[in-house]
Amino acid sequence: MFGRGTWAIFGLGQESLETFRTNLEDRALMLGESQLAADAHTRHSCVDTIGINPFSGPRLDEEHPVGPDHEPELAAYAKAEPGERPAIVLSPEILDCQGYGATEAHFRLHPSMPWYGLWAVSNEWKDVSDVSSIREQRSYRLMERPYKFLPATDKKTIDQDTAGITAAVRKQIPVLLDFNDGRLYIENSGKQLLYQITVRLRLLGLDIFPVAWTYPGRPHWPSDILNRLYENTPYQREFQKRAEDAARFRPGEIEKLEDRQLESIVANFFSMTELPNGFWAGLSGPAQIRMHHASPPIAVKPPTSATTLLNMTSDAKVLSGALTVQEIVSATSRKGGEYTFRKDLFCIAVNDRMNITEIGAAMLRGFGLSSFRKDILREIRYTKQVPSIDQFWSNWLHEMSNAVRTLEATFRDVLDIDGDQEAGILPMKLPNQNAQAEQQAEQPEALGV
Repeated sequence: MFGRGTWAIFGLGQESLETFRTNLEDRALMLGESQLAADAHTRHSCVDTIGINPFSGPRLDEEHPVGPDHEPELAAYAKAEPGERPAIVLSPEILDCQGYGATEAHFRLHPSMPWYGLWAVSNEWKDVSDVSSIREQRSYRLMERPYKFLPATDKKTIDQDTAGITAAVRKQIPVLLDFNDGRLYIENSGKQLLYQITVRLRLLGLDIFPVAWTYPGRPHWPSDILNRLYENTPYQREFQKRAEDAARFRPGEIEKLEDRQLESIVANFFSMTELPNGFWAGLSGPAQIRMHHASPPIAVKPPTSATTLLNMTSDAKVLSGALTVQEIVSATSRKGGEYTFRKDLFCIAVNDRMNITEIGAAMLRGFGLSSFRKDILREIRYTKQVPSIDQFWSNWLHEMSNAVRTLEATFRDVLDIDGDQEAGILPMKLPNQNAQAEQQAEQPEALGV
């Protein structure tokens, strides 16, 4: 978190906020879904689990562990079905342990906004040893030859006698809940893990539903956006000149432009287009260029390579690329003079993998808030105060939400989508929903008409 990464977005029912708040105060419920209980369950039952820790305590369970005598009881509680847990009487040493979050204050990020944060912890029970080296050791000692030189029967004997070292492998995933916009953000792209996390979160009373980037009538909208941006850039001549120089000279021999802003553009991008909202959108690598309609895509990283390929044929198109949104900022120098500079706001990879339809997630791949760290460090220098942990998290959520809204508006503008037409990150329409709607339309009496 707080760097470039990949985020999955799900819909979050705003009406489930009160149930969620109530459940956060239920110590027995929160204990059962906690990382404290999940870790005990993994180690005692040798199974994979998902647990939850508060945003301010990524390893809270390790700071306040339960005693070894109580771990079997805690593991049994975690193993029980949620409906069976109310009948289980827990020891006070477990229920009153400080190793798990059990109040709304543990998870709330902002005093007035309905923003929450937590860590979803994946515990995977796996072999952490190098099994090949263990087999080789036993083969040397028992058979006096390398494992690969053993006959099949001896290999089978060695394999049966080889046991690795198993342990719980832990992975922390930041989770952000924005009930104001009705969106859930999880920093991960693994389908199975995302599904497991959403299942766990639903046990806390959350209404989570599938969403997707949706632009009706535009099946190839990612490449459409990229190519419209590329076609409207005002710096085609400068990009072409830089690509020609890159083909003739070494990087250190290329003469830089006197205009520092323009030099930064041609050095880092192969397209830079002004948007209707006043921001600018730059395209860079890694990118994929298709030379002809039926040809396979060519992957490129240097922006000059993309420029060269796009100017080789009239059919050349951009299939994917990195999009950076900038704003032009005015400032005053120490001498009192005014000047402008380009400030990167955020970046994202635009390609045909921006939806994971199997689990209903809209993706922010390669997403980063470019100036987030610099802005906070600058504020610390000026105010001489370090923000609290909840402020770091809430600031990130606030700026990420703004970035998503900017993307939705930008994509609408670039694709010339009518203002009355729904587009952007929308709830997915499931087949059974369509069938139900058709059935209700055919039977008006069922609706009281």
